[in-house]
Amino acid sequence: MKIQTEQQRLEMPAYPLPAFESDQDVKVFMGAGWTKGAVVRSDSCSCTVRLPQLQRTVRVFDARNISLVPTPSLATKKI
Repeated sequence: MKIQTEQQRLEMPAYPLPAFESDQDVKVFMGAGWTKGAVVRSDSCSCTVRLPQLQRTVRVFDARNISLVPTPSLATKKI
């Protein structure tokens, strides 16, 4: 997965949202910064995300404010 700079993220179109699977780990940008959560429901208009740290559920309508959490590959994991 390619890491985007902040400028590249802001230059992306706001609509449509990418398709996310249920229980997929994502990061959501809120006023205080990025917060990790899990997808509850997703479609082309919005994405509902559960944020366990804040104990709340939010709906994201802008594709620039949500991104996948990179998963560590097995090759880079230390055993």
